[in-house]
Amino acid sequence: MSLTLAHDAKLADYKCVLNARYADNPCFVYPDIGFLSRVLANRSAFLDRGRAQAFAVRDDAQPTAFAVAFVDPGLQAKTGIPVGSIGFFEALDQAGATVVLNAACKWLSEQRVTEVWAPFNANPYYRMGTREDRFDEPPFVACAHDPPSTRSMLEAGGFFRLTRYINFEIDLTCGPWKQVTEQGQRIDFRPMSRWRFRRDVLAFVQLHNAAFRPVWGEVEISEKEALQLLMRSRLALEPRLFQFAVIDNHPVGFVLCVANLGEVLAPLYHPLTSLRGIFRMLVSRRRATSVGLLALAVAPEHQREGIGTTLVARACQAAADLGFKCLEYALVAEENEPSKATVVRFGGRPCRTFGIYRRQLAERVT
Repeated sequence: MSLTLAHDAKLADYKCVLNARYADNPCFVYPDIGFLSRVLANRSAFLDRGRAQAFAVRDDAQPTAFAVAFVDPGLQAKTGIPVGSIGFFEALDQAGATVVLNAACKWLSEQRVTEVWAPFNANPYYRMGTREDRFDEPPFVACAHDPPSTRSMLEAGGFFRLTRYINFEIDLTCGPWKQVTEQGQRIDFRPMSRWRFRRDVLAFVQLHNAAFRPVWGEVEISEKEALQLLMRSRLALEPRLFQFAVIDNHPVGFVLCVANLGEVLAPLYHPLTSLRGIFRMLVSRRRATSVGLLALAVAPEHQREGIGTTLVARACQAAADLGFKCLEYALVAEENEPSKATVVRFGGRPCRTFGIYRRQLAERVT
């Protein structure tokens, strides 16, 4: 074995490690690589405010590990500590994992980072955490797809669990949301518009940034970042599952749900954005039986007015009308008590967990 570290890691390195690591995994669904490809090509809006460096480990020119180190000044300002993160971490064995994690930590130390979170793809918008259960089924939509070895590799690399994100499962066949009373005439609700989707993306990011300021790990992103992230999703989203609460024609809240494509796309060894991936998604998505609630936000000045609860109820009703049997309220931060209280009201039960791991850099890694 002759491991070499490359500081000029390419998207091809990441794909090669993915293909080798999941070649025999019948549950594999290719992760979204749009953000990563833009970071590597220096075209990501994230780089307008943050920094990133990719690393690949190769054994006789064959990639065996990959990771990207991120520095987000917004995350540092929020936490009050010089924190950095490591995302898009994949490795075929512990040897390659150790080399790539140490290389990423060394670069972060050179950026004056003293604490590292992983897996954390710069921001929760782009995926975070490694799954801790239900490894014998495809990954849930927008959630981590890692096998159990990822956690072992992180722990062997000096990382210890910091916190978790939790998914909650709501049974749509028994209708607990029907007990929720609709708001009065003051509040209207409307579905997202494919024809005015840019307007809705901007409303989405403004509301999300404002509502999630107190929530652990959540960092504001720019309008440009949100547009890069969501604009290509316009045709894949069902308008009835992406709704806004409106007062006097001004959005004050939203709920965003997406069909769980993982259960119908596995195993998929091509990116969803490839021609094969797009075709398979379009012909298969109607077979999904569950839906993921990926985001819920209410403007701070309108919180505790029941708007969030009503939005969840409307999402449940829309999902049931569309034939879904289960709604999974996804990626609730362990510290996010308001969201946990909302989902429990609908009979939601914890069903998946995703761990965030931390490594302290007391001094520069050598």
